[in-house]
Amino acid sequence: MDTTPLTSTPAGTPERRLLAVTAAAAGVVLALSACAGPVAEALGGARDTAVTYRSVQEAHGDAALPDWLPADAADIRVKSRPGGAERIVRMDARLDALPAQCVPVGPEQPLAPRPVDADPGDYRSVSTLHADWWPVEQEQQATMMCGAWWVGEQDGELYAFTPERRTVPVG
Repeated sequence: MDTTPLTSTPAGTPERRLLAVTAAAAGVVLALSACAGPVAEALGGARDTAVTYRSVQEAHGDAALPDWLPADAADIRVKSRPGGAERIVRMDARLDALPAQCVPVGPEQPLAPRPVDADPGDYRSVSTLHADWWPVEQEQQATMMCGAWWVGEQDGELYAFTPERRTVPVG
């Protein structure tokens, strides 16, 4: 009769090896999940970037910002993901300060992705970027299109969004 306790697995059995492999794999998964951010960064992974500027003059030269910023815009906040097209921007400014290139959303100019070099159906219409200053689904409240940017006003602040591709093209 086997006198091995029911709560142990004898050494050298397939069950014991499976238990050891499972425990080791769980340890690796746990270690990688706790270090995912630093590991991705160390391997060259890009992180979302957030920047704030006091004025348009201070923001001059930031490629993440649109060229249509009103001259008197202040407290400009931008969040972007390096390598992608999606951006969210918030600034103290008014719709009536936008340049003529910005047109109202309507039947002739619907709120839709307007990429220069791709099919609009390849783009998301909801932001995947998050910031404490960006109201949930603010991009859907846009009333103007400034090129590829969706722009809307809420409480004296302008919010702008550019859509991102659903998938990254490989080539």
